[in-house]
Amino acid sequence: MVRRKKTKTPAVLLVLPVHNEVNEVSLITRAIRAFLAKNRNVSLRLVDDGSDDGTPEALRHALRGVKNASVMSLPRNGGKGRAVRLGLTGGRQDLWIFMDGDLAYDFNHLRPMVEALRQHDVVIGSRSMSPQPEGGLPARRALLGWGFNRLACAWLGFNYPDTQAGLKGFRRAAGQKLFSCQKLDDFAFDAELLYLARKFGLNVGQIPARVSGLHNYKTSQVKLTVDTLRCLLDFLRIRFWSWTGQYRHP
Repeated sequence: MVRRKKTKTPAVLLVLPVHNEVNEVSLITRAIRAFLAKNRNVSLRLVDDGSDDGTPEALRHALRGVKNASVMSLPRNGGKGRAVRLGLTGGRQDLWIFMDGDLAYDFNHLRPMVEALRQHDVVIGSRSMSPQPEGGLPARRALLGWGFNRLACAWLGFNYPDTQAGLKGFRRAAGQKLFSCQKLDDFAFDAELLYLARKFGLNVGQIPARVSGLHNYKTSQVKLTVDTLRCLLDFLRIRFWSWTGQYRHP
């Protein structure tokens, strides 16, 4: 009889960036406690991006006694990209994953993410691969999101149906390479990561991402029109930094 070799359970660093979420702390931390109780291989780090409503204090209080959860508090609001970069950098775990801190995507996405990272250097969540909750995105937001994605693909030379879902994972070596070079602090940092993955020849996979039915798009802190214009400038910066050799891995 041939015995199957046991697959090692990888150690995972999971980063959740948050900003001014004090009203959601109870919901978020209940979900975290339940998830971590069953997943001892995961170290979860909440990165508070300069909240001024008491979010980091409330998180620390609610997570007292949870050994594999921690809160990193940044002194000023610097953008989601910066929060994710600072939260992941230096992690010693096998896999690095980040998810939206308001739990727009539930923890059930972690298992397929980890499985996909056995085959790929980088894995991204794609809302286009999964049916979304009834009602979905408001029409204006859906249109602007589609337009942003098409511009990102056209300007940066890749082709993914969803670049912006807040659910992405990396093998540690790939994450170290990408985040040591990545520069953008705001909304377009996801597109920059995918550009760098292509530039460095990393293998990128996709998994279905379904937005939680409890997630309220109306409370999103993304200002679509302003942020879309800002992203266009960021695309130009990415191309300029690449052309001038500023994306060199140490």
